[in-house]
Amino acid sequence: MNSLKKIFLSFVIIVSAHVTYSQSLVTQDEAMAKALKNSKNANAAILNIEQQKQLQKSAINIPNPELTWQSPTGAFYVGGITQSFEFPTVYAKQYQLQKQKVGLAQTQKLANELLVSYQVKSLYLNIQFADSLKSLLYIQDTIYRKLASAAQRLFDAGQIDYLQKSFTETQYGEVHNQYEQTKINQQSLINQLKFITGIVDDIIVSPLKSIKGNSLQESSINQNTEFLIAKQTETLSQKNLEIERNKALPGLVLGYMNQAERNTPTNLRFQFGLSVPLWFWQYKGNINAAKTDIKINQEKSLGVQQVLSMQMMQIQNELAQNAQSLNYYEQTGLKKAAEIITTSQRFLNSGETDYINYLRNINDAYAIKMKYLEAIKNVNQSTISLNYLTGKQ
Repeated sequence: MNSLKKIFLSFVIIVSAHVTYSQSLVTQDEAMAKALKNSKNANAAILNIEQQKQLQKSAINIPNPELTWQSPTGAFYVGGITQSFEFPTVYAKQYQLQKQKVGLAQTQKLANELLVSYQVKSLYLNIQFADSLKSLLYIQDTIYRKLASAAQRLFDAGQIDYLQKSFTETQYGEVHNQYEQTKINQQSLINQLKFITGIVDDIIVSPLKSIKGNSLQESSINQNTEFLIAKQTETLSQKNLEIERNKALPGLVLGYMNQAERNTPTNLRFQFGLSVPLWFWQYKGNINAAKTDIKINQEKSLGVQQVLSMQMMQIQNELAQNAQSLNYYEQTGLKKAAEIITTSQRFLNSGETDYINYLRNINDAYAIKMKYLEAIKNVNQSTISLNYLTGKQ
């Protein structure tokens, strides 16, 4: 068993094979900033705000004046101008409505930023997990490869049987395959991060660690952007109702024209009048439709609230379970895994166990370590999802 002792002495000095070369570290915050700058949807959201601000200038939309040239007396032609106006409060309400649309566009921009941040955080977390898993599998792969080589030598020397040799080689093959798959997945995830951020150079990410934080009792959907958009849309429909009601008020008509002789005094050439909302049914129809629109948006707001509340309960439940699992591995699981590896190594060296039982025990120990990494990932993902649901960056 001296060869086995050499294997595990070499294992003690194994370090991660992930040499950084010319790679540069990109933090999560840096990735988020670059992704937002590179996002076409973010640029579109900025332009949408600009557009809504530009439309504020047209909120006070006055009809074009009517210019006429006629002969009221049949003796000569005179020019005239007539200008009609909605009731003054209509323009005030239209301006308020457009101002609300600017606010809605700003909330939509925030919603897009939060979505990009959520996507980057989730992707960054998956890369961190893949990195940690690759490092763990590299160590396991190195051990199993050396064990497989030692098993071949021991089989050739007649010290172990064919079953133990074959089982060791099979276990190495399984671990090596998983290691290679993890490398492929890690590189794919990095390529996705580079694409979404616009980064060209090779990059590495920060090490995986737990981001425990959010107090479940403090979580609320009141700042969720989808909920805020629904409430703002509800306010828009209320403003639209106010406009329709004010449109049913009499309008104003002003004009200038000489309807008499050429020497008619200037002050008698002006016209003043009212536009009478005589066709009441069309105004009533618009008002009733606006009222219905308010009810529709109120129900939509309640619907959004219902869906978000369900999602909140699900995420809180997941976070609680994942936090419990992580706590177990931190307090107990990792210690048990270390004990299994140490004890199994001692038994193998002393000849109290064979390769098959030894590898089964080692597999259990590394399975615990992998579950620990998964627990960190799950806690972090639940926290990211909870932050996104509650409108936090």
